Amino acid sequence: MKRKVLALLSALTVMVSASMTAFAASPTVPTTEAPAPGQVATTVVTEMKTATEYTSVTTVSEGFTVTTVSQTIVQSVAVTVQNQLLNNLASVGASFMEAASANTQLSTSSYSSIASAAADPTKRVTASVVSVVEVNAQSATKAANGNYVVTMNVSSITRNDAIAILHYTGSAWETIIPTNVANGSVTFETASLSPISIVKLEVESLVTAPKTGETAAAAAVVMIFGMAGAIFCGKKYFG
Repeated sequence: MKRKVLALLSALTVMVSASMTAFAASPTVPTTEAPAPGQVATTVVTEMKTATEYTSVTTVSEGFTVTTVSQTIVQSVAVTVQNQLLNNLASVGASFMEAASANTQLSTSSYSSIASAAADPTKRVTASVVSVVEVNAQSATKAANGNYVVTMNVSSITRNDAIAILHYTGSAWETIIPTNVANGSVTFETASLSPISIVKLEVESLVTAPKTGETAAAAAVVMIFGMAGAIFCGKKYFG
């Protein structure tokens, strides 16, 4: 009887310990930080989906599985995207540009535009979180360098996209540069798994030049008002 009780207590201790470890390893929602000095570009994180919606649009390469994260993790990703990516456009863009210049599978123009946008007040950089899931190794094994090679599939990804990967290490979010971005998928290496997010970065201009037709129409309006003013002044002077 004592052995059964001890065995039960031992099992409960293991369960509680595992639960506490998992709880301690779960990311919390950080505080939003200020952008890097000198950064003046407008930045936006698009509306986040629910955790289950992210799981429904994400599949992963053979040997791995994906499961749904908590909504707290989704919220943590939203703030982390702002703090680690959007608040440091120059350094993030430069780091990704360096990697892209040595890897033909990545778009150098997409990443270089991010770096140059940092000090440009006429630019807006938008971050769209296209996936947040828990990635698990079912039968996959690590490569010789000690990393898992993971391919995640999300239909909204295109080969020229500037993609960043966020991975929760158990104590902090790290930014991973992909090794390949293709239509509908992104491939990257990571030493461990757990919550992983895919982020798409896009740059656009806030100020656009008027179209030729619009310019001509505006000039015509100015000319009409000018003629009307001249007639009015003439009447006033000669009257």
